[in-house]
Amino acid sequence: MFQLRPGTMAMIIGARTLVGQANIGKSVELFALCQPGERLLNPVNGVMTELPADAPRPLWLVTGAVCANDGQRGFAFVRAEHLMPLLPDTLPEDARLFEVS
Repeated sequence: MFQLRPGTMAMIIGARTLVGQANIGKSVELFALCQPGERLLNPVNGVMTELPADAPRPLWLVTGAVCANDGQRGFAFVRAEHLMPLLPDTLPEDARLFEVS
């Protein structure tokens, strides 16, 4: 299994909202895992962003060519299970045979 970490590139592979579904297939950079009630400085717009305390789960703040639920561009909050990391060590063995070192 893989572990998501800040700075990792990932692809959005799922979403539950209409806006989020437009982000499927986009590559993003993971910025921070935001816990319910936690505040952090959004790297895209410089505004303090808070995940509501009653949120059912932590969400990843990701940056890239994506759109947030409120229509802002450049970042989004995504559930961990909707992210697939884009790491060389996650490639199938057959694909590694064709890599150039």
